[in-house]
Amino acid sequence: MREHSLDIYNETMDRISAVIGYTGTSTENISRDRLLRVQKGLRHLLTEIIPTIEDEQLRFEVYCWVSCIHDITRCEECDLKWETAHA
Repeated sequence: MREHSLDIYNETMDRISAVIGYTGTSTENISRDRLLRVQKGLRHLLTEIIPTIEDEQLRFEVYCWVSCIHDITRCEECDLKWETAHA
Protein backbone atom coordinates (compact mmCIF):
# COMPACT_ATOMS: atom_id res chain seq x y z
CA MET A 1 0.00 0.00 0.00
CA ARG A 2 1.42 3.36 -0.93
CA GLU A 3 1.93 6.09 1.60
CA HIS A 4 -0.44 9.05 1.64
CA SER A 5 0.37 12.53 2.74
CA LEU A 6 -1.34 14.01 5.77
CA ASP A 7 -3.19 16.45 3.51
CA ILE A 8 -4.66 13.63 1.40
CA TYR A 9 -5.61 11.77 4.59
CA ASN A 10 -7.35 14.84 6.03
CA GLU A 11 -9.19 15.53 2.74
CA THR A 12 -10.36 11.92 2.62
CA MET A 13 -11.53 11.99 6.23
CA ASP A 14 -13.40 15.24 5.58
CA ARG A 15 -15.25 13.60 2.65
CA ILE A 16 -16.10 10.58 4.81
CA SER A 17 -17.35 12.82 7.62
CA ALA A 18 -19.52 14.67 5.14
CA VAL A 19 -21.22 11.38 4.23
CA ILE A 20 -21.59 9.77 7.66
CA GLY A 21 -21.42 12.94 9.75
CA TYR A 22 -21.85 13.34 13.46
CA THR A 23 -25.15 14.61 14.73
CA GLY A 24 -24.17 15.20 18.35
CA THR A 25 -26.99 13.10 19.78
CA SER A 26 -27.41 12.58 23.48
CA THR A 27 -25.69 9.69 25.24
CA GLU A 28 -28.98 7.77 25.43
CA ASN A 29 -29.04 7.58 21.63
CA ILE A 30 -25.32 7.19 20.98
CA SER A 31 -25.52 3.51 19.95
CA ARG A 32 -28.34 4.21 17.52
CA ASP A 33 -26.47 7.24 16.16
CA ARG A 34 -23.35 5.15 15.58
CA LEU A 35 -25.39 2.41 13.93
CA LEU A 36 -27.05 4.88 11.56
CA ARG A 37 -23.68 6.45 10.69
CA VAL A 38 -22.25 3.02 9.91
CA GLN A 39 -25.26 2.28 7.70
CA LYS A 40 -24.78 5.56 5.83
CA GLY A 41 -21.14 4.68 5.20
CA LEU A 42 -22.00 1.16 4.03
CA ARG A 43 -24.71 2.47 1.69
CA HIS A 44 -22.20 4.95 0.27
CA LEU A 45 -19.75 2.12 -0.37
CA LEU A 46 -22.47 -0.01 -1.99
CA THR A 47 -23.83 2.70 -4.26
CA GLU A 48 -20.94 5.07 -4.96
CA ILE A 49 -17.57 3.41 -4.37
CA ILE A 50 -17.90 -0.29 -5.18
CA PRO A 51 -19.51 0.25 -8.61
CA THR A 52 -16.34 2.08 -9.68
CA ILE A 53 -14.11 -0.97 -9.09
CA GLU A 54 -13.06 -2.10 -12.55
CA ASP A 55 -12.18 -5.71 -11.75
CA GLU A 56 -15.56 -7.44 -12.00
CA GLN A 57 -14.70 -10.37 -9.73
CA LEU A 58 -13.22 -8.09 -7.07
CA ARG A 59 -16.18 -5.69 -7.35
CA PHE A 60 -18.63 -8.57 -6.84
CA GLU A 61 -16.74 -9.96 -3.83
CA VAL A 62 -16.40 -6.56 -2.14
CA TYR A 63 -20.08 -5.85 -2.81
CA CYS A 64 -21.08 -9.16 -1.20
CA TRP A 65 -18.93 -8.49 1.88
CA VAL A 66 -20.26 -4.98 2.41
CA SER A 67 -23.83 -6.03 1.67
CA CYS A 68 -23.68 -8.78 4.31
CA ILE A 69 -22.26 -6.37 6.87
CA HIS A 70 -24.98 -3.84 6.02
CA ASP A 71 -27.61 -6.57 6.54
CA ILE A 72 -26.22 -7.21 10.03
CA THR A 73 -26.55 -3.53 10.91
CA ARG A 74 -30.14 -3.51 9.63
CA CYS A 75 -30.98 -6.49 11.87
CA GLU A 76 -29.34 -4.71 14.79
CA GLU A 77 -31.40 -1.59 14.07
CA CYS A 78 -34.61 -3.66 14.08
CA ASP A 79 -33.64 -5.25 17.41
CA LEU A 80 -32.86 -1.82 18.86
CA LYS A 81 -36.25 -0.46 17.75
CA TRP A 82 -38.02 -3.50 19.19
CA GLU A 83 -36.19 -3.19 22.52
CA THR A 84 -36.99 0.52 22.71
CA ALA A 85 -40.68 -0.09 21.96
CA HIS A 86 -40.93 -2.83 24.59
CA ALA A 87 -38.88 -1.20 27.34
